[in-house]
Amino acid sequence: MKKKHTAQSALRNLRILTGLFSAAALAFVALFAAANSSTRGEAAHAAGPTRRAFMRVTPQGIIQSTDIGSTKAPSVAAKPAERRALDPLGNTLWHYDDQAAIADGVSIDANNVWGAWTLSGARLTIHAITGNGTPAWSFSSFGSGNSGVAAAKGADRSGFMESNAAGNDFRQHGFRSTSNGTPDWSFPYPVSDPNLPASSRKVATSRDGSTIAAVVSDSVSQNSTLYVFDADTGVVTLTWTDPLRMDGVALTDNGSKALVTQDNRAALVDTSSGNVIFTVAGSGAGNIFYPISGDGSVFAVGGFNFDVYAFNGTTYDHVIHFTRANFWFGGASTVSHDGSTAGTFGANYANGWLSGEVYLFDVPSHNMLGSYPVSGTGMYQGTPIGAGSNDNGTVMAFASWGTQFHDWPEVMVFNRSVQLIGQINFPGSAFSVDVTTDGQYVVGGAKAVHANQFGNGGRIELIQLQASPTPTATATPTATATATATATATATATPTPTAISTPRATPTPRSRPTPAPRPSA
Repeated sequence: MKKKHTAQSALRNLRILTGLFSAAALAFVALFAAANSSTRGEAAHAAGPTRRAFMRVTPQGIIQSTDIGSTKAPSVAAKPAERRALDPLGNTLWHYDDQAAIADGVSIDANNVWGAWTLSGARLTIHAITGNGTPAWSFSSFGSGNSGVAAAKGADRSGFMESNAAGNDFRQHGFRSTSNGTPDWSFPYPVSDPNLPASSRKVATSRDGSTIAAVVSDSVSQNSTLYVFDADTGVVTLTWTDPLRMDGVALTDNGSKALVTQDNRAALVDTSSGNVIFTVAGSGAGNIFYPISGDGSVFAVGGFNFDVYAFNGTTYDHVIHFTRANFWFGGASTVSHDGSTAGTFGANYANGWLSGEVYLFDVPSHNMLGSYPVSGTGMYQGTPIGAGSNDNGTVMAFASWGTQFHDWPEVMVFNRSVQLIGQINFPGSAFSVDVTTDGQYVVGGAKAVHANQFGNGGRIELIQLQASPTPTATATPTATATATATATATATATPTPTAISTPRATPTPRSRPTPAPRPSA
């Protein structure tokens, strides 16, 4: 038996729990996935590996169970990019489809969209915002496996992390838009864990393009390590190792601080010394990612609760605490670059993730700005999976797997008045989302079919929001968030309900056209 660190005791068994839950539950849902695949598009698009994923609830948090399968369908070439007409909630500039790989991660800078693809055809792609979606170039060391990407918001620099299909070879690369498919530098990680592959949550690039950070786990020692790189040269400037598993990382503008998402803990690390500046317990582990403002003064910690911390000049105060019974807030939370606004898309795991609500908060006043509820039906989980914001919090986007019948858009975009101002309607499940600094563009990455279905293929889609008056950044007087001066959060797996503001009308189910047949090879 391997020794278990006391801080890890709640979550070290997640890998075991994943296997126990998968055998019976996945077989049950698979019957419905196969029977209803026509409601979400083709079940498989090209020969090679397929994937399906489910969210599982444990007392410690929410974990994602993933199954890899295969199909003998004939191989099909990638579909050319297409333009589409004006949509009432945003102009779709282009989308790019791949018949085999899933668009697991997207990142957008001032000029380009960067895509990280998984499964067969796993690779990095770059697409000009003003182009037609066709990649300018691509890169892969393995041709299959998993990957993650993070682009600098204020510089021409991107960090790309990849792991092979076996999960025993992890590599880090640095790129510019002018790299033309050849890394500026590469670094082979000395450790790996097949159960924790590369992803976009595990890599970050500072806004100024000076620093790249990534977290990697070691299946032998069971430790995780934060690596910090000089983004220009690839030189490792810091490593910070801890027994508590690291699930994600975010950087401040200049890369001086890294907010590390651990199992049920947020750790703010000085990237020059490795000193822990501040740490606080979260309220659950697994499907989590903690965001931070550009200057590091505000960060959010999601789980069974949603908590926001703000720097008071000496330490971090616990300024917002929100919870609802049976809700999970860990997978889709964001903080604006200026720290003024925090948002989260929470969902009800007790009803199969078939209802949820987006909440936005004004950080200085600690008040809720409003909320937007959604609900649906069917057999598939509508789990929130990602979020992003523009600089001042007037545009916030949230991605989810969506329901079997597309009861709400897979990507929803809101202004600070919590009005729906944009959307992306994917044929399958969204897996990632990002927003430009000015809020003009929103990009989403998706799988061709629902996450709960076996399938492959994916899409990256870019929309441009219509010009609209800037909403007034005034907090609602009757807020439901409660302020607190303590910087210590207590983890709990049984959150209590909190009163919420008057809900908006639930969006009506949208009829969705059957996707056009893809061309044969």
